[in-house]
Amino acid sequence: EASRRGALAGGAAVLLSAAAPRSALAGKAPVVDVGDSAPGFDLPAVGGSTVSLQSLLDAGKTVVLYYYNQDGSPGCSLEAQRFQQALPDFEASNAAVLGVSMDSIESHEGFCSEKGITFPLLSDESGEISKAYGAELSIPVFGKFSDRQTFLIDSTGVVRAHWLERDGSMASVKTPEHVNQILAAIKEL
Repeated sequence: EASRRGALAGGAAVLLSAAAPRSALAGKAPVVDVGDSAPGFDLPAVGGSTVSLQSLLDAGKTVVLYYYNQDGSPGCSLEAQRFQQALPDFEASNAAVLGVSMDSIESHEGFCSEKGITFPLLSDESGEISKAYGAELSIPVFGKFSDRQTFLIDSTGVVRAHWLERDGSMASVKTPEHVNQILAAIKEL
């Protein structure tokens, strides 16, 4: 498993952001969608903490929960850096940004250190929470990963927006547009 994930750090990661997810998941209905209650979670985070959706909601936070394929891949690195650059805007809107993948905490720690990421990256190594959100991606040869998508969860725990890369509703993570989509949606809450 680890060796297959390691292979993605190079050019093979392109498979995850190109045709593979779209063809592998074409027509798959979302498990969690706009208007649904967000499934709760308690996941380990960088720094030895555990992040609970309920604790963030209890604090009155809006939650930006974004799933990404793998630490260190080109698209995922850009996506994390875009969120990091806009973190002051999210914080000013009382929103917590959480990145989730099936990578280990150790992998997340290296990724955060290398890319200067300061918001919580959560480890869903079992894939249980990714699956609960309909964000589990399985590709033969490479194994299971989190499918690139983002959920905007309001302070009552209701999903208010949902973007999927594979259906075209998510702007490219290679530009600031996806982050701008989320910030605009937060302003509408």
